[in-house]
Amino acid sequence: MKTIIFSLVLFFTLSCTNNNDKNDFEPQTITPVLIGNGHLGTNNTFYTKQNIVITTNREWQALLTNFNSIRNNITATFTETNVDFDKYQIIVVIDDGNSATTIDIANITENNNNIAVSINRKLGIAQDVVNLFHIVKIPKSSKPIEFQQIK
Repeated sequence: MKTIIFSLVLFFTLSCTNNNDKNDFEPQTITPVLIGNGHLGTNNTFYTKQNIVITTNREWQALLTNFNSIRNNITATFTETNVDFDKYQIIVVIDDGNSATTIDIANITENNNNIAVSINRKLGIAQDVVNLFHIVKIPKSSKPIEFQQIK
């Protein structure tokens, strides 16, 4: 009987300790690796304002093909096009604007339950309409990615 009581006390003690460890999680800033940013031009039939998380090479190759069909060989300006999806995932932010507007992934923070991506959009003055993009890679994670616009 003492063994059962001791086992229960030990079980509850360990359970409480594990819960406290989860609550003690300190948010961590993730330093992304820039892959590319700029604008796609005015001939875009593939993408509207959206945020994309790419976790497979198939998804990545489709994006590269689509980008190149929108703006001839735009991916040649990317810092890399071969990504190891066993280690990394890609964050893509696409927004509407003009050639004087910028869109930037300002900050990426790993929280206890998610990864928060902060997006900064700076409006410029021009008459053309383009789709802006910012693409980075970060370490692979099973946590959901949440996007938030900085105001």
